[in-house]
Amino acid sequence: MSQIDDLNEKSNDSTSFRQCHHSDLSRVQKLVLQLYETDPGEYPVRPEIEKTFSEFDSHPEKGKIIVFERDGEIVGYAILVFFWSNEFGGDIIEIDEILIERKYRRLGIGKKFFSWLDNEYSKCCGYALQTTEHNESAIALYKSIGFRASRNEYFIKLKNS
Repeated sequence: MSQIDDLNEKSNDSTSFRQCHHSDLSRVQKLVLQLYETDPGEYPVRPEIEKTFSEFDSHPEKGKIIVFERDGEIVGYAILVFFWSNEFGGDIIEIDEILIERKYRRLGIGKKFFSWLDNEYSKCCGYALQTTEHNESAIALYKSIGFRASRNEYFIKLKNS
């Protein structure tokens, strides 16, 4: 097990954040599917959380899957991807996916997660993420904690498409 397994920052409402374990994958898979059902992107995708878990387990420098727990139940997750930015002169964490189960939203879990992230990765110089333009509650959260929209266009070219 990695060092982050021992990290389990708790708040007074029993919300905690930790690295995903293999035994968590069936629950996380349900949350991943919920994300793609409720906020689909523009490309048809087949998320592969087990493949992502395996890749990060073999190459922890690439990223981590973090689970959000409340009262011992997994209620959300985030996929963090690490990269160095020449432009900003430091490590950036791309939040590739993030979801909090609907009934646990508006309880401050998202803000607590970003606070945890700031403490856990205090040496990184910033975060990047994307959301669909109709996800107004996520956009409001991100703006409230200091994110701002980039003027840059985001391009993607997928191989095998």
